[in-house]
Amino acid sequence: FARVARVYQSRGAMADAKYVFMRIIAPLLGFLIANVMFFSGVPGFLERKRQGDLGNFNPLPYPVILANCASWIAYSLYIDDYFLFFANAPGMLVGVYFTMVGYGLSPYGGKTRDAIERWTVGLVGALLALTLYVGLVARKESDEHKQTTIGLFCNAVLLVYYASPLTTVKEVLEKRDASSLYFPISCANFVNGASWATYGLALNDWLLFAPNAMGAALGALQMALIRAYPSEGVDRCGGGREMRQTPSTTDLLSNPTGPGLVSGGGDAAL
Repeated sequence: FARVARVYQSRGAMADAKYVFMRIIAPLLGFLIANVMFFSGVPGFLERKRQGDLGNFNPLPYPVILANCASWIAYSLYIDDYFLFFANAPGMLVGVYFTMVGYGLSPYGGKTRDAIERWTVGLVGALLALTLYVGLVARKESDEHKQTTIGLFCNAVLLVYYASPLTTVKEVLEKRDASSLYFPISCANFVNGASWATYGLALNDWLLFAPNAMGAALGALQMALIRAYPSEGVDRCGGGREMRQTPSTTDLLSNPTGPGLVSGGGDAAL
């Protein structure tokens, strides 16, 4: 009986550790990394704002980030999840603020301003349509139906978010050159996706698991491509050779060809 009791206690401790990791540590890690990724483009954007000129900075990802975070916040309300809410609330604020700043700095009548208008109005219109359906049209439907509808919308927005990174992967395979990929960002994408996929698995929520598993797979693929097709003439640690810019997540989203190269051995600029 003593041996059986020890085995039971051991399994109980393992179950508790698994619960803590999947239900607490994984979403906390996802929360931290997601917000680091959301705010990674902020310094460069604030510098553009101080100079009163967008320069080469592309603000188009921010309307997508706004819609993505808003939809996941709505989903978090249906599943009563604080982790998911607070992981996306800062990103939504970043999306709103920099969409407005990017619009203000873009040339009047220019393609960038027109694109911001189209993306913002289109995505906000889609959010309004979702609200109309869930709040009025489907008000008599079950909560499960409404939750599934919002979750599918979240996944659809994420497909837009993943479009440019997938284009980058295609170009790397065609050129056999991974200079357009940046290992820390790819690693962050992998850990972030894996963390939320783990949490989705713990909740038995496939609408949360599936898109984040895809994000983790995309990050892993990018890391594998960096290893398979190492860049020549790029010194990741500085020095006298050409050094890659340190890109933000939004840089990679908005620029499918990847970051450029900066000559010299100084600090990399966004």
